[in-house]
Amino acid sequence: MEVKISVIIPVYNIEKYIRQCLDSLLCQTFLEFEIICINDGSTDQSMKILQEYSQKDNRISVYHQEHFNAGIARNLGIEKAQGEYLLFLDGDDFFEKDMLDRIYKKGYESQAQIILYGARQYDERTHVYKEMPSYFRKDKVKGKEMFNHYDFCDDFYSITTPAPWTKAFLKKMIIDENIRFQSLENTNDAYFTFIALSIAQKITWIDACFVNYRIGTNNNIQNNKDQYPLCFIQAYRAIYDELHRRHIYHELEKSFVKQALSSTVYCMNTTYTEKAKKKIIYALNECHYLDMHLLDYDKSFYMNQKDYMFVKGYKCIYETYKMLDKNRKIDNNYKLCQRSQICYPKISVIIPVYNVEKYLSVCIESIIHQTLKDIEIIFIIDGSQDNCKEIVENYAKHDTRITVITQRNMGLSASRNHGYREAKGKYVYFMDSDDLLDIYALEELYTFMEVNNLDTVYFDGDSFSEDIELDEYLQNLYHRKAYYPKMCQGIELFMLMRDAKEFRASVCLQMTKKQHLDKYQLKFHEGILHEDNAFSVLNMILSYRAGYVHKPYFKRRYRQDSIMTKKATFQNSYGYYMGYNDLMKYQYLYNQFSTEQQKYIYQMISRVLTNGRDIYAKLDDAQKMSYLALNMEERHNFYILVASYGYVKDELIIRQNKLQQTYDEKYERGVIINELRREITSITQENRQIKKENQLLHKKIDKMNPLKWIHFIKERFKR
Repeated sequence: MEVKISVIIPVYNIEKYIRQCLDSLLCQTFLEFEIICINDGSTDQSMKILQEYSQKDNRISVYHQEHFNAGIARNLGIEKAQGEYLLFLDGDDFFEKDMLDRIYKKGYESQAQIILYGARQYDERTHVYKEMPSYFRKDKVKGKEMFNHYDFCDDFYSITTPAPWTKAFLKKMIIDENIRFQSLENTNDAYFTFIALSIAQKITWIDACFVNYRIGTNNNIQNNKDQYPLCFIQAYRAIYDELHRRHIYHELEKSFVKQALSSTVYCMNTTYTEKAKKKIIYALNECHYLDMHLLDYDKSFYMNQKDYMFVKGYKCIYETYKMLDKNRKIDNNYKLCQRSQICYPKISVIIPVYNVEKYLSVCIESIIHQTLKDIEIIFIIDGSQDNCKEIVENYAKHDTRITVITQRNMGLSASRNHGYREAKGKYVYFMDSDDLLDIYALEELYTFMEVNNLDTVYFDGDSFSEDIELDEYLQNLYHRKAYYPKMCQGIELFMLMRDAKEFRASVCLQMTKKQHLDKYQLKFHEGILHEDNAFSVLNMILSYRAGYVHKPYFKRRYRQDSIMTKKATFQNSYGYYMGYNDLMKYQYLYNQFSTEQQKYIYQMISRVLTNGRDIYAKLDDAQKMSYLALNMEERHNFYILVASYGYVKDELIIRQNKLQQTYDEKYERGVIINELRREITSITQENRQIKKENQLLHKKIDKMNPLKWIHFIKERFKR
């Protein structure tokens, strides 16, 4: 018998379904075919069943290999195949009895290299069939009996799926072009299918569903994605490289980008473990996947904006993963390179340093020339990659008050905490390495605190910039205008500043007694932005004696690319969210305050959370996905407290705009109505004889729309 169709079936542990599969093929109305079954190392009774069927029908050939994957099995089937056309079917599916007959007839008549057809789903659990137009989108090829990629360049790959079981392939083309399946645990068919489709000159189709694709089993290849989550990346990278090698990528670029993004989203959505998802996120951003430039086009280039935003969002999730991984590595490992020789300094000035060599010397000069000399200056070189370390060490050679700490980059909070651990002063002042301090500041503040026995003292600051223009708000941000007592309880000062809207969280605007910080174990939350918020609020409200000096001792520098001037990102929102959590952890201390005082505290806590919500709401859709990198519990809490608020707020804005539009339309109609009624009233007053007629007219007008009214009145005036 001459073999015209070779049916190739990989088999792995499907003893429950293989009989139905083979029976549906053996009862085909077409007879000139062979079935090549490759047992891929099954450990159940699958091999025994295959041998049983091969003995019954000599059209069935059985081969055995160690367990690899379906791709390797199908490639073996290609080598053994004798038919003119190749069909790659799955052993847990079953098929319509006229499938082979109609496929070969179509191929014989058209001499096509690939024949497409449809499939439906069969749910093993419910025994329900479901039509699946997405398996073969025949609506896209209507009117094209024969086509190739030149006919649908921009959207070619969306005509069908990568699955080979909805296609028949001309064996000669597969052999001549040396197209084979990849050896991957999943997605091993994408390369074979899309390369074959891309180079085929004659593709035709049949308007029928021949395959009943079984779902709801535990043997499906899709179920191993969590174990091998990166296969799709290897597949699409191989397709990209092959299209370039064949010099046809530019013709299929738009379609390829759409398909690659769509498959990326699909694989992420069908991967369920946190570990596997994280692997995918890292791989997407650190391997050759980015070299395909999938996100580098103008937004208008993308046919599926949703998939584009999702994959763009994966980059944002990656940045969050890196942030969280970095936070987990933060520790207390640092090197004390030089210790201050001041045994009992009055003040410890703590200055974290990171990549600020342009401004560092000026900052140091403003500290070492303070009129109060009995101080220690602690520099924490936070993995700075410029010449900051050399600058600090040069000053340290000539000033014995300087302590030098070096560490790998751990961030501002960790640096401050490490500096604080080495501090010996009675008072502590946290300084930023690109800002300045008035030379009289430390002496006057120290004296003020000593005289009044304060836990904390607050003061003002000036803002300046050499490279950006400051608006009026930034110029006056650290200038307080209200009156505050020189000494009072911290909670009272907090309430006064909140009422005047002049509470500032910056730690550079406060100096604190070290004993006070030790008492409440106040530290900076490491690894986040806006770390000042919780620290400053707690420091103020817990101070038994707090003071205020109405002088701008601090000089805040605004510069390009600083934390203060960068565009807000997810990390800003996350920083406020963590600040909120930190403030809530101290709830047990708030009971000491009166009801009114607690009201102010919780209003502030709410304000911190609202800041995080407002920033999140303004992020684009891609950045909003960043919170998905958080662990399950934190992700849930962040969604409830922050993310869901952003979505609700967006929806409320949309509804508000619609209501406003409706109101405006009604208002305009009301104006027209009132004008028309005034005209009618005027006519009535001038001509009493038509009063009754006008009364009837009123009733008619109330039922008319404004345009009809205008026409009606004009006609009335003509008379």
